Amino acid sequence: MTINQLLQKLEPTSPILQANFGIERESLRVDRQGKLAHTPHPSRLGARSFHPYIQTDFCEFQMELITPVAKSTTEARRFLGAITDVAGRSISKDELLWPLSMPPRINAQEIQVAQLENEFERHYRNYLAEKYGTKLQAISGIHYNMELGKDLVEALFQESNQTDMIAFKNALYLKLAQNYLRYRWVTTYLFGAAPVAEQGFFDQEVPEPVRSFRNSDHGYVNKEEIQVSFARLEDYVSAIENYIEQGDLIAEKEFYSAVRFRGQKVNRSFLDKGITYLEFRNFDLNPFERIGISQTTMDTVHLLLLAFLWMDAPENVDQALAQAHALNEKIALSHPLEPLPSEAETQNITTALDQLVQHFGLGDYHQGLVKQVKDAFADPNQTLAAQLLPHIKDKSLADFALDKALAYHDYDWTAHYALKG
Repeated sequence: MTINQLLQKLEPTSPILQANFGIERESLRVDRQGKLAHTPHPSRLGARSFHPYIQTDFCEFQMELITPVAKSTTEARRFLGAITDVAGRSISKDELLWPLSMPPRINAQEIQVAQLENEFERHYRNYLAEKYGTKLQAISGIHYNMELGKDLVEALFQESNQTDMIAFKNALYLKLAQNYLRYRWVTTYLFGAAPVAEQGFFDQEVPEPVRSFRNSDHGYVNKEEIQVSFARLEDYVSAIENYIEQGDLIAEKEFYSAVRFRGQKVNRSFLDKGITYLEFRNFDLNPFERIGISQTTMDTVHLLLLAFLWMDAPENVDQALAQAHALNEKIALSHPLEPLPSEAETQNITTALDQLVQHFGLGDYHQGLVKQVKDAFADPNQTLAAQLLPHIKDKSLADFALDKALAYHDYDWTAHYALKG
């Protein structure tokens, strides 16, 4: 019995929304003129190598904010808000967190690789700088982590009549990863928010505005020759190991897929110890939100992920995902007001969302999320990239981003939380 058939057999009262969540947010530190900060990582935060929530990513001015595991999207977002507040109070009073995924105007010479204490991590970042260039490393975003709820997985397992829980969970997460990559264009279309690159960022002329440079092959991606199969978990593990052995990758974490399996120190351990959760890595920062992602986005993504489980898996996985990559590239580099191309099949997605909501009796809120997705499919004006268009001046979002960064930094969030209770 297939996974979607198992879902459809579950009782309507089953805990379909049960899951654990975690958010990682990357942001650049800039001064009040919108130029990159050249100060070191804030010392008041202590040793960044050991801080559980606030660390340094690739470059010295790129902060990474990491939430603890949360039992709901609301709790995860509340954690991210609190960590963002701490980060904002810890950096220099003259510094801000840049609210866009694409960096302000920069040149490669001013990008300082993070001077971390760990020797391998320093070497790894220097290697990335030489291989991919430093400017691409400054592109920032949101990583959305999700683990399906224990009771939900158990209910599916009992329906399956299988005897190996690890193998069952691996199949569950593998299918979810396959369909996520197959329909990655959906999140690029709905939530892409990187329509322009500041002057001099790219060496070549690029068409703009687009939906998302970050989610196209102009973003921070592996070299074209790195092709990892998601057809079987064994194929995934072996392919990455082979690239490392050949010297094409320096470590497993250099594989920059839009989704990665997580929960073990090395990929091969997934085969006998199991996948714990998935990391979805392709979300642009939403500059209209102080913490980079809205509650609506978090809940819509959760619902889409469940719909991807509800839908059939691709038959020829490698071929389907190659076609999906091409479609995502086309949509990412389209003008934000351009309608979806004919090959972007929306009906099967909206049907799965409707059936999921109906089967499990989800209420008005989730029905409203589905309606928003349908409305955006029909009207590109409803997408995030389209909402940024009026703020582009002379092919730049720098003034808009600086205004947002100043407003977010100077707002009295302590009083805000007190009023909210």
